[in-house]
Amino acid sequence: MNPLVNPNIMLPFIKSYLIERNRIERMNEGQLKRYKDKLLRRMVQYAYTVPLYRRKYKEAGVHPEDIKGIEDIYKLPFISRQDLNKDFPDGIIPPSFNKNDGYIICTGGTTTKYCCNSGAQPVCIYTDALSLLKGSIITFRSNKAFGFNWRKTKFAHIGNFNPFKYDKVFEKNIISPARRFFSFKNYLSMQASNKTMEIIKKLENFKPDVIISYPAIFQDIAYLKRKGYGREIKPRILLVGGAMLDEYTRSYVEDAFGCKMYNTYASCESGAEIAFECKYRNWHIHDDFFHIEAIDEDMKPVAPGERGRIVLTKLWGRGTPIIRYTGMNDWITLGNGEKCSCGLKSPIFGRPVEGKISFNIVLPDGQIIPPSRFLFISEILLNLGTFKVKRFQIIQKKIDEIDILLVIDRDLKEDKPSFDEMAKRIKERYLKETGPEVEINVIEVEEIKEEISGKPAPILISYVNQDKCVI
Repeated sequence: MNPLVNPNIMLPFIKSYLIERNRIERMNEGQLKRYKDKLLRRMVQYAYTVPLYRRKYKEAGVHPEDIKGIEDIYKLPFISRQDLNKDFPDGIIPPSFNKNDGYIICTGGTTTKYCCNSGAQPVCIYTDALSLLKGSIITFRSNKAFGFNWRKTKFAHIGNFNPFKYDKVFEKNIISPARRFFSFKNYLSMQASNKTMEIIKKLENFKPDVIISYPAIFQDIAYLKRKGYGREIKPRILLVGGAMLDEYTRSYVEDAFGCKMYNTYASCESGAEIAFECKYRNWHIHDDFFHIEAIDEDMKPVAPGERGRIVLTKLWGRGTPIIRYTGMNDWITLGNGEKCSCGLKSPIFGRPVEGKISFNIVLPDGQIIPPSRFLFISEILLNLGTFKVKRFQIIQKKIDEIDILLVIDRDLKEDKPSFDEMAKRIKERYLKETGPEVEINVIEVEEIKEEISGKPAPILISYVNQDKCVI
């Protein structure tokens, strides 16, 4: 049955759309707190019907009646990625959840089967049509902040449309059924792993106002635009997510496209955008849909303004509840209550999201450096005033060996600075940070090897075990 003709789905969605789209702008601080308290109580009651959560809550000696509001959230145990994987499938949904009416969404990993059954690190969760639709309300909100109209603005989405990935699930179960009522001629979706020239041809024919994709995809398109391809691709704005965006890539892409690029922050587990970067480059949190905590390596809360590991609580949705979830593994910094000059009332992160904890650089003395704090190459290339590096990747192979891979634009190969000069500057800067006991290799390569999951390769990878290291 088309979920969009089901009144049990559409009537709650329409009500939510009318009420929730501008909700956070209407509420004062006290109203928002009371509203979040109510949502948390409701979600904890729901989670108590889920075998995994019921077991964890009993082990922790906590009952839903103990949770009066957000101030009591610390009483609830953390839920890890391993917890969800271990209890998948039946242990992460309530017995009343009809799996035939639900959908499985997986993070990266295998493209042909449930990745949590494949022995891979990724995780799978359940959702349903109403949850997918409610998540889209958040997108409407951020679109409004940029002045987009969902029926008139032309959107091109270059994402991961492999089986069980969020993009594919949403496209198949929401967008496709909606075509019965709306043409969606202003919406184009493409697989990120397609050849770049194929993507460019489709973009040129479509002429989007907004393009949504990964940083590496934008960088590949920007490279070909510099070669004269895609002259008719003239978007008003670029939205990037799914990977860390460094300043060199931002400048490289913005220069080629002639428009600004902004971050969005979401995950498979969140089911929607958690935060977005406004035109003032502050990251606004959808605080009425999510509750965000930051913790240290001892799982203790850190103060606003201090870096910590994100803990996500999703205050809405059905299927698999996400409450005090630690599996996203991103470094974040909560704000001190600062307000943004853009006029939006939503709270902002103290600093941009700083990348995956699993990609931390670990030095021989035990120090840990978050990914975003190890992208000195971006600063170096910008200071050199060059765009001859198409893409780069940093790989920590061992605790005392780091490779920095550069893909050079062949047409600019003879332009200054030379590769040797760039390599010298890069090596000197990284040795200053790591010390002489770490071997830094700057290597020219033809291409960066992509992941089999359908997503582009990350710009930083570490193969070093972080156990017993200190921040």
